[in-house]
Amino acid sequence: MEAASSSNPKYGQSGHVNYPYVVLIGHVGTGKSTLIEKLTNAKNRSGDGSRSVTRSSEPFWTFDGSMVICDTPGTNPEADKFQHNVNVAAALNFHPISRLLIVVKADTRMANPLDRIREFATDLLELPDGIIGTLVTHMDTVSWNEGEFKDMVQNELGIDCVLFSKKNSHRKVLLDDILATCTETMNLRVDHDNFLKLFKIGKSERKIILQTRREVQRFRDIKDQFDEARKAFQGKDEIDLVFEFQAWMENQVIVAQKKLANENNFTFYGHKAEAEAGYVANMTNQMRLVLYDLRLEAAKYQSEHGAGDARRCPHCNEVWIKVEGCDGDTTCGDRPSISIDVRNASFSELGTFSFSWQNITESFKLAINKLPSRKIVHKKFASKIGCGNTINWSRLPKVNIPPELAQVVKPVRMDEVPILSKDVPGASKWHAAVDHALDNAVAHMKLNKRPA
Repeated sequence: MEAASSSNPKYGQSGHVNYPYVVLIGHVGTGKSTLIEKLTNAKNRSGDGSRSVTRSSEPFWTFDGSMVICDTPGTNPEADKFQHNVNVAAALNFHPISRLLIVVKADTRMANPLDRIREFATDLLELPDGIIGTLVTHMDTVSWNEGEFKDMVQNELGIDCVLFSKKNSHRKVLLDDILATCTETMNLRVDHDNFLKLFKIGKSERKIILQTRREVQRFRDIKDQFDEARKAFQGKDEIDLVFEFQAWMENQVIVAQKKLANENNFTFYGHKAEAEAGYVANMTNQMRLVLYDLRLEAAKYQSEHGAGDARRCPHCNEVWIKVEGCDGDTTCGDRPSISIDVRNASFSELGTFSFSWQNITESFKLAINKLPSRKIVHKKFASKIGCGNTINWSRLPKVNIPPELAQVVKPVRMDEVPILSKDVPGASKWHAAVDHALDNAVAHMKLNKRPA
């Protein structure tokens, strides 16, 4: 999920840019609209729980003007699913978010609301840590312990923000509980790059589903054969192999996308566009799970080389991360000789590998060939950073990883693996249609006047 600048003109029109903003998501009948009625001055928003009364995302000032809370359509409405998802995404784009609350309804069995939270939390893995929380409604209908359920959510799902509501909960108390969780604000943006990571819109045409399964199984078979073949390599050859195979597999995702689109005559245009994009997304998301294992391998090598460790120069207070070299003396300002892929300074030569998936007597086999080594071209940096003093890495004080370096030290993120690559013929039309729909949905979100 990428950050974006706040360019929505509504911010300026409201005159209140720096307000806490909370978005409610959940299934139909969980009580989102009832919560809106309780916390704001809105009326007649809740229904009978069988279908979604809310058709678009709508922000409201709370009754005391301390916060803006956004109601979204239930996630299983009978209306057009693509437009429904666009409306939910628009809520994320409307304003920098303080908290995204998954609203679930309490049930006699604690496992049921826990499963509903897990369902949403799994879909929202692309969102930054610290934004997601949950609010359990209808707590007056169950007898189980709030503390026990909170511990389950924290231990099993890693969600620390767990709130509860009863029919007779006083609105000021509930509002204060929510506000207490709004300790930071994140500027999120859903666009064509991540829309299909967060929302499922695929259909179930048998022929295409079967081809999707074959492509995903092929991807898994390649990974399984690689795990066996890599045993023949050791030391830096093995590390080179992992990184280069990872890059090759990322390209295989795009190859599979093109194949699925071509063999099924996808155009990503017209009334079938949403379903076609959904088929590609379904396949790609399954392949991303396989790629994740490879990213964990890269993370292991990065950890071994100290790249997850940030330290501060005592002379100029500049913060550094070591991605090559030893733990001894160095110079403040020395930077990597090559682009960061966490392979250490001993890799002045890189083994280059080629990979192919070959059909041999009606069975497929992964072929790995080691090509002649290639020398690294050392790059010089034009700008000067750091004080130039001699420092000893092992003696420097450790500090928290700066946010701007998060991408460097979290190689297991999958952001750069496209759900629908622009290289797939026709994909650009889908990208433009999604971005237009999202912009249009945000433009129709109107914030009411702030209470005096």
